[in-house]
Amino acid sequence: MPPTIVRAFVPALACLLVTHTGAHAQTWKKHRYATDGFEVTFSGDVKVTPTQIDAETKKRVVRATDYQQDGGDVVYIVGASLVVVEVKFDNGVKQSFAALKCKTTTRDTALALCAGRGREVHGTECHDGNFRVEARYYTRGKWFYQVIALFKKGGGHERGARTFVESFKVID
Repeated sequence: MPPTIVRAFVPALACLLVTHTGAHAQTWKKHRYATDGFEVTFSGDVKVTPTQIDAETKKRVVRATDYQQDGGDVVYIVGASLVVVEVKFDNGVKQSFAALKCKTTTRDTALALCAGRGREVHGTECHDGNFRVEARYYTRGKWFYQVIALFKKGGGHERGARTFVESFKVID
């Protein structure tokens, strides 16, 4: 995962957390994004944003897109990146999770997959110290996926975060 993609993702995440003032109670709905090869369940409106890629990054990344739901005290994001040569999975996970600025990593576990690689990482005291993170990272072929639930501590969002990250599936 090129650092430019991770750097583009984090400011957008911080902006969402600072600017949103409320959440809507909505039902979970499966979204299928065949162009980027995945499906995931969101509980509200989803904003789809192609990541701006500079000329240097275009040498390594074909395209990248963020799928985001902002619920104020909780943000659900899928970042999908298609790379030119090969995914540097461990480096992508490390850079993405570090960008969330968690003081403590409470879980870091490999996920069993039929094809590709997966990893689940949780953290506490993230972003400004008031958030928790449940994240899953996947690679399949030349795709790198970041599935991130960032939510306020003590806000009762643990179940929703788990529902979101567990709903992600790579599709053909």
